[in-house]
Amino acid sequence: MPLISVTVAHHQTLDEARRRLEKAVQEVSERFGGLARVEWSADRSRVKLTGIAGWVEMWLDDRDVHATADIPILGGLLSGPLASNLKQIVQQTFRKELP
Repeated sequence: MPLISVTVAHHQTLDEARRRLEKAVQEVSERFGGLARVEWSADRSRVKLTGIAGWVEMWLDDRDVHATADIPILGGLLSGPLASNLKQIVQQTFRKELP
């Protein structure tokens, strides 16, 4: 299966984006089983989830949240739905809230 890549503007301070990244990790873990190991960077702006299903890596910069994934156990036919689900999680988690 090809590598999946998603980039979305987070519209947050880095502290708030880190908080939301934790929420996104929880959602990805629940939705895509088989990603049991979670490794955070020291500043919690980068995370990698790995397991028997494959891996997902997410990281923040000043403007965007990035996510890449490779879940070969799901096979090529499911790469479209996986990409859509990953993008949906990232977009919903980092959606700009109205005042």
